[in-house]
Amino acid sequence: MKVTDCYPIFYSEDIEAAAKRFTEDLGFSVKHRPKLEMLDYVILENENKRRVDLVRSYFPADSFKEGFLGMRVNVDDFDESVAYFKEHGYEVFGTAHEIESSVYALLTNGDGTYLVLFHHKRNK
Repeated sequence: MKVTDCYPIFYSEDIEAAAKRFTEDLGFSVKHRPKLEMLDYVILENENKRRVDLVRSYFPADSFKEGFLGMRVNVDDFDESVAYFKEHGYEVFGTAHEIESSVYALLTNGDGTYLVLFHHKRNK
């Protein structure tokens, strides 16, 4: 397993207001708004190529709190990475999801923070 990128994710019930804070106050720009099942998702990037993700969830029994949610972890091999994190005490929250460009899953280890594991198919 190789981690190809990693950056923080913040949860917000008002993702547009949060994006506005990052773009207007901190100089980030919207890099991408992937269409993900059960999530509103915004990837922001600044001029130094630093990234921050914002997320709003529509999962049933959603219990996420406003603020720092966890880390986005891009990997080169999805199945190997899920197995690795399971060996280290993480569980997949719900199920893995697949879209045209990616496979992703939300992982938790029970401490209230999460990993959003992403594999971009183009990197296969």
